Amino acid sequence: MEQTKQGLIKILLIVNLAISTCAAIGVGYLAYKQSTSPDFSEMGSRGGGQMAPGSNQFQPGQNQSGQTQSDQTQ
Repeated sequence: MEQTKQGLIKILLIVNLAISTCAAIGVGYLAYKQSTSPDFSEMGSRGGGQMAPGSNQFQPGQNQSGQTQSDQTQ
């Protein structure tokens, strides 16, 4: 009985090590891909300056829908 428990624990430890290794390799791969791919959030910015993601800033003279103030008064 005791020997069966030790064998089961060894098998579970090996499985745990294999899963942890695969997870570490996956995270490393995703970090590498993220660092080498272009940042698409900055490619379409109008001002040319770098904006922080999620800053929700827009150009002066425009509201959220993209219309200028002169368009709204007409």
